[in-house]
Amino acid sequence: MLKFDSIESLLSKTSEIVGKTFGEIDTENYFERLSNDKGILGKIVETGFYGYPNNNKAEADFDNLGVELKVSGFTVTKKGLWSAKERISLSQINFSKIVEQEFQYSSLISKNRKILFIWYEFVKGGDPRNFVIRDYQLYDMTAIEPVIEKDYLVIQDFVKKGLAHELSEGNSVVLGAATKGASGQTQVQPYSPIKAKTRAFSIKNSFIKGVLKEHRASYDVHLPKELTPEEWLWNRLRKFKGMTQIEILKTVDPDSAKDKIPKGIGGMIKKRVIGTEEDLEKVEIFNKLTYDIRSIPIKTNYYPLEKATFRTLHREDFQDAWEISDWKLFFEESTFFYVGYLGEKNSSKNGQRKLECLFKVAFTPDEIEDFAKTYKQIQKALITNKISDLPTATKCPDSPLVISTKGGRGDSCYEAFFKGGRKTCFMFNKDFLHKKFQQSMMIKS
Repeated sequence: MLKFDSIESLLSKTSEIVGKTFGEIDTENYFERLSNDKGILGKIVETGFYGYPNNNKAEADFDNLGVELKVSGFTVTKKGLWSAKERISLSQINFSKIVEQEFQYSSLISKNRKILFIWYEFVKGGDPRNFVIRDYQLYDMTAIEPVIEKDYLVIQDFVKKGLAHELSEGNSVVLGAATKGASGQTQVQPYSPIKAKTRAFSIKNSFIKGVLKEHRASYDVHLPKELTPEEWLWNRLRKFKGMTQIEILKTVDPDSAKDKIPKGIGGMIKKRVIGTEEDLEKVEIFNKLTYDIRSIPIKTNYYPLEKATFRTLHREDFQDAWEISDWKLFFEESTFFYVGYLGEKNSSKNGQRKLECLFKVAFTPDEIEDFAKTYKQIQKALITNKISDLPTATKCPDSPLVISTKGGRGDSCYEAFFKGGRKTCFMFNKDFLHKKFQQSMMIKS
């Protein structure tokens, strides 16, 4: 068994793993003995490369150095970029214990402050024996620890309020509460008779993607004074509260508002006040978050005045079974931020609506199950090649999530979608979004 007396010696040894396949280092024949074990690749690296016996101890894998080992896959995008494939599970959440346990004394953080990532290239349909280890990376969580602690307190607060069954990864930034175990598996929570899905602390997939992106791009990301994205966003918006959209645009970019009101005024304000996607990539709490920032006109009771569309769809998005689909992961981890502009009635003109508030929206397990129905209906329509099978707002008026047209009208957009075009998008039902606005966090002062 190898023993390392410094991080430098650990990394020096680790450099030798690059270019090897898992089949080459499987000295314990795990592929033959544990073919259905989800953690098999990590066990192979731990035992076959480092010579460590497999264990489930609470300390870090390289406990004398305070370093935890995580073997994680990535895929290569069409642009040739590396994208982390999945979240990383840490430890199971005991609902009875978390209500009493302080963050700084938990094994969660003591075991995971420094993580050594072993990056391998995942090939869909490929034999894991032939997956090649391409890189490694030591990531120090210390800089982002205040954000992780805030996430921990959010999860803890849900359990203390008897709402463990409503936990959502979208409520947090880095630390997720991912479902764990067999489908439908539940456990008792201390302050509610409702059983909640078994969950584990996890590092969200969006965070892992950000870690890998930083490593590959070698750029610096700063941690702002605000430890939540909603605080960061509202601190940039609050000075414009009560101003109309056109007044805001004239303030931040007079040249863009000289003549008539621009059609995309909401997006223009967002870029100038909040920043572009490239700007937000440099902010730690956004760089590693799956998020969507939208402008939406609302009535005084917060009912949406316009349909809430998002994310252009492609037929390739619906190839996988729901349980392993990118869309399931997206809805589990996503946080939607809606900048609310107040309009007194449906006829309120674009540009004349006043900035009112910011909504933070995440989705419960039951809501995500409803989204699964929409996903499966779209899959069915693609298989049958029938536009009439698509779950549109007209056909499914009570569905919280439907498919809608983008950049056009009618069946021509759906026909383009069937042929591989990008003329459709997802859309939330207005009543559903109204309910979420009433239930979710809102900032207005």
